[in-house]
Amino acid sequence: MDECQRILGGPPFEKRMEPFTVLIKKSGPVPERVCMIHPEIAKSAVELLADLNISRSDTMRQFLDQCEAKPHMVKLIKNLLTRRKKGEHGKDKFSRLIIDIYENQDFHQALSVLEMASDTFRKNPIFPQTTARLYYLEVRDYNSAEEWAQEAITRAQNNSYVADTLGQIHKNNLLRKAKKQRDVEEIAKKGYSAFKHVERKAEREEGPEKKDTLGVVSTPDSFNNRGLFGFIQVAKIVFEKLGKTRAAASYPNLQKEVKDKFDFFEWYLTYSKPDMKTFEPDYFWRDVAVCYKHYTGKTAAESTSFPGLLNCLDHGLFSSKGSRARFEETENDLQRIRDELKTTYKKNVNDVKVAERYILSNITLSNKEPDSASLSPVKELQKVIRKFLCEVECRSPEFYLLVLLLFWPEEPDEVKQEEDVEVKQEPELEATEEDGSQDKTWEDVNTDEDQDTGGEADNDPDPDPQAMVTLMKEEFERAKYAKYLRGRYLLPLFFLGKGSGLSRWIHKSKLDVVVERMVLDKLKAQTDKRNKKMRMFHDVWIKGEVWHHPRIRAMLLPVQVEPCNSSTTSQRHEEVFVCVGEKKIKAKVEEKVYGPPLSTMLYYLGFTIQGPVVFRVGAPHSEQ
Repeated sequence: MDECQRILGGPPFEKRMEPFTVLIKKSGPVPERVCMIHPEIAKSAVELLADLNISRSDTMRQFLDQCEAKPHMVKLIKNLLTRRKKGEHGKDKFSRLIIDIYENQDFHQALSVLEMASDTFRKNPIFPQTTARLYYLEVRDYNSAEEWAQEAITRAQNNSYVADTLGQIHKNNLLRKAKKQRDVEEIAKKGYSAFKHVERKAEREEGPEKKDTLGVVSTPDSFNNRGLFGFIQVAKIVFEKLGKTRAAASYPNLQKEVKDKFDFFEWYLTYSKPDMKTFEPDYFWRDVAVCYKHYTGKTAAESTSFPGLLNCLDHGLFSSKGSRARFEETENDLQRIRDELKTTYKKNVNDVKVAERYILSNITLSNKEPDSASLSPVKELQKVIRKFLCEVECRSPEFYLLVLLLFWPEEPDEVKQEEDVEVKQEPELEATEEDGSQDKTWEDVNTDEDQDTGGEADNDPDPDPQAMVTLMKEEFERAKYAKYLRGRYLLPLFFLGKGSGLSRWIHKSKLDVVVERMVLDKLKAQTDKRNKKMRMFHDVWIKGEVWHHPRIRAMLLPVQVEPCNSSTTSQRHEEVFVCVGEKKIKAKVEEKVYGPPLSTMLYYLGFTIQGPVVFRVGAPHSEQ
């Protein structure tokens, strides 16, 4: 109120506003603020002023001229000039006010407001950053845009998001203007350099929880992947403008750079998504996969990396990242992949990464063909991974995920059922001459010969699941997954099902098949299906409809849980003990409660790349 009086001057503010009292309200209390009672009334008032030749830009410039750089005023002006509304297809280019000034007046009026804000708040980087975006997005003045982007970087030298704007300017210039080879190469060089700077700055940033840590200079809520993705986009554009030979020479070790960034985004998009309601834009994976094919000659669908194997089961689903990228996806020959990885493993029995992929190929095959005679027995796969458990080395979260899947406790009747099934499966791996295992003992290396002859490994106790959960969480931090995936929703990769052995681990794609059928059934009588399909897909998961479908309830095995009152439990995430026989294993609880809060609860167990997670589901009334 006092701020309004100071800006307006003249009679007391309350007296001056008497004719309009019914249209305004006070909010606050500290500092006390005045605002219109409804956005539509505010919009109508602005339009009426514009009809009286009091333009939006004049009003904003007068406001900037009178205001002081107090924190709450800076926040207000920042919101007015830079907050971009998020719609169904992403964020608007600019704030609503800048868009209105640009559309109802012209570019120069919008520019003058942003330049005045930049001059008024000389330490704030967001106003010159937005000015740079206006230059390159609306009039393609790349030189002026570059100058303003450099000014923004000067004001926030450690902020990767501010640095990204310069890379976007060069990428846009490369895509829209550069035609001659020399221009393409020169602008590409600038683009590569800018995005590598973004990448390095993002690596130095930490999450908000480390805000007060010595040496931490920037703490955004999420990891900034734009340096990595922007580099990929520049490489893709250069290839398409110059061809493979000249493109490969545009940056040192470019093929390796592209391969490394493809590997990053393959697991990044397999293990997480921005939030429960959205995926990355459709073009995101398309650009990554196309660039990868340009420089390596391989398709993303051919990948048999750990995340690549997990993706195999998604092929053909409209929710898969390949389908959303508009790729033609065919089903992978999981039997062939599994056989090839078995052969590779037999030649590399000491390579833990090869062992992980071999084991996972059996689990993915069991999800597609549960009765396949080629599936390796669970006990054989347990022996494969035991060898690496005996070694005193740090392992990956993927490694401990497999340990938990293979050694998760079973009830006695489940164990007997598993043994009956395994009688029909193929014999265990035999040692090969190449690995030289005939002369080694169990203590030297847990070879297939030891396994076949029933060495000491058969008497070893199963690894403690709670210890494996603890190690998995520690490796999630050490492998920097916690850094890169902060602020994102971790996707469940597997769920505990009602089967035994490998068949009790249900890949998420089997649930997605049912969800997609639910969505398509709902869409039969509707138009504009494309825009609604993905929104409805997310809604089925978010609203918990997925858990009450008969087919999914027939797949999943409810688990027993007990409260966990550990003093180390994060205040942000509730934890419970999952009780299996005499074992109690900690698991994070999914924050959403799927069902009426007072209903009988069911608990389903899933696994993310961080560890076990329990989904708390309200049981239908018929079961209460």
